[in-house]
Amino acid sequence: MAKKKCLTPTAAKGLFIQNVIHSDIFDLTQESGSNLPFTYFRKSLPIQPYLIQHGALFVAESHKGAVKVLHTGLKRTKYNSIFYGDVYDQLTRLKSLILFQLMPGACSYTVFLFVGYYPRSLTKVINEIL
Repeated sequence: MAKKKCLTPTAAKGLFIQNVIHSDIFDLTQESGSNLPFTYFRKSLPIQPYLIQHGALFVAESHKGAVKVLHTGLKRTKYNSIFYGDVYDQLTRLKSLILFQLMPGACSYTVFLFVGYYPRSLTKVINEIL
């Protein structure tokens, strides 16, 4: 019988704390040692109709210089503290799962990016991070 593969260690992970000046910005903490492709994200309400129609409660976006490196609608999971979205890489044409876990106190998020992995069901992945 094959052993089930644990996904969490393969994810890029980082802890983001709310910026004290701009409450819609979350900055990556230095001690998290993250290998995520962004060092901050802005959380806002969705404006684009396609995001609203697909159930996005929030939008997370980030830039590196003039390049937008993150833009995803965040949808609700069965857990109030976890939201999910996707990141599409135009070069590799791979869709990657991204999870935002709101930490207690609501001033920080742990972000998990599963590069090249987007499951049909989120249950297994969410159970691993809880």
